[in-house]
Amino acid sequence: MISSIFERTNPINFIILCVFISLFLIGGFFLYLEVPFTLEVLIKLFQSLIIIITSLFLIDFINRKNFLTKSNSFTLFFFVLIFCLFTKIFNQTNLLISNVFILMSFRRLVSIRSNRDIEIKIFDASLWVFVATFFYSWSLLFILLVFAGIFLYKKNDYRNLLIPFVALSVVLVLAFTFYYLTNHLEKFYSLVYFAPEFTIEKYEDIRYIIPLLFICVMGIWSTIAFFLRKQSKSFVTRVPGILIFLMLILAILVAIISESANTSEVIFSIFPLSIIIAKNVENIKKLWIKEIFLWSFIILPFIILFL
Repeated sequence: MISSIFERTNPINFIILCVFISLFLIGGFFLYLEVPFTLEVLIKLFQSLIIIITSLFLIDFINRKNFLTKSNSFTLFFFVLIFCLFTKIFNQTNLLISNVFILMSFRRLVSIRSNRDIEIKIFDASLWVFVATFFYSWSLLFILLVFAGIFLYKKNDYRNLLIPFVALSVVLVLAFTFYYLTNHLEKFYSLVYFAPEFTIEKYEDIRYIIPLLFICVMGIWSTIAFFLRKQSKSFVTRVPGILIFLMLILAILVAIISESANTSEVIFSIFPLSIIIAKNVENIKKLWIKEIFLWSFIILPFIILFL
């Protein structure tokens, strides 16, 4: 039974997921993306794999330290399988790096609740968002999550509210200095580029619309079930839980208005969705429903891969 395997947090689960996404990454590059077998492609494939595995380590750390779910591997399971539904993400190195920095920002943000080194944590959370912006401009929207965290943790002293602007100044000064010394100032002026655009063409691709509809159905079902359960109310009222939902809302906003039209823009929604769906699955009492739920996530990526 697949549920019995991932209901525990054994290291073997992490290894299984790493092997699965490694094999799927290779299949995604050469079957779905149909890229040529060259040394350059192999290097990019290896880079993508390292970044994704780093993301897995970060998510596991965030989950365990903040008790976002129970002691299981469902969050990692859904993160990997949702990733595999949108194979074009594998080829977007900048987006993968940007997502890692957003995860690092979230990690520092939720740790404010310890009431230690609050100013440093706010600075770090802001800094990682601005660094992520260098790789994907729309990442800048997640600075709103930092301000939300400041207010939710009731640390909205005016000095704390100024910290994100200090972090922005530091990043701008360092970036300007680097590009000035390397005679590439034109790159500095074009770093943040916003072109809001709703492209309908991507919704005509069946390999995009099927996984998108699947995730929407599963996400909406999990969210409704989540709020209806009494034991979930404590999580919703906790700041990390609220931040997860705010992060999902911002990620959906980025996916809607982003000028990207290759499905990779959904990457920022994968982490919060994984948490919400994992919270739903761990509360399903009937084993056969849980098994069908999990197996649907395993089977669909292969169907999409060979469409």
